[in-house]
Amino acid sequence: MSEDLRDELRRLKEEVDRLKEELKKRSEEERRRARGIYINLGGIRDYVEEVVEGVMAGISDELERSVFIGPRGVRIWRGRKREEMRVDPEKIASVMSALGNEHRVRILQELASGGKYISELQEKLPEIAVSTLSNHLNVLEGVGLVVQEKARGRYLITMPGRIALRMAGQIARILE
Repeated sequence: MSEDLRDELRRLKEEVDRLKEELKKRSEEERRRARGIYINLGGIRDYVEEVVEGVMAGISDELERSVFIGPRGVRIWRGRKREEMRVDPEKIASVMSALGNEHRVRILQELASGGKYISELQEKLPEIAVSTLSNHLNVLEGVGLVVQEKARGRYLITMPGRIALRMAGQIARILE
């Protein structure tokens, strides 16, 4: 991971921590003010706090998964010999095969803007049947271009997926 990416990740984590602290302070202030009010809001504040904390945790997790961590973890290429960096032609063919389908490219384009559930992808891509969409996602996941969250089931594009999508676009522009 480059130093710029590390700095950006560090900055994003600091920002998330700052926002959590600010939320906590505001919640405490609201509770102090609410003690003087007789109306019982039935735990709405607690519920909203839990939702906001869940959203913030989801954002943090998604940033780490979709931007900085690939399907097999972070790879740092520094210090490797040129021969060690060669990729198996079979692996190259499987990635290119996954990118060789228009629907899969559209799926990657949709996921590039953020994680989505299969139902959200179906809404965005109605021309793809649900079973076909599921098969395409399995192919993309098999080559490491997308991952599925275990807890929520959302699909996220990986850093290799983002790079592959961008490179395929550049190749297409060059060939035009």
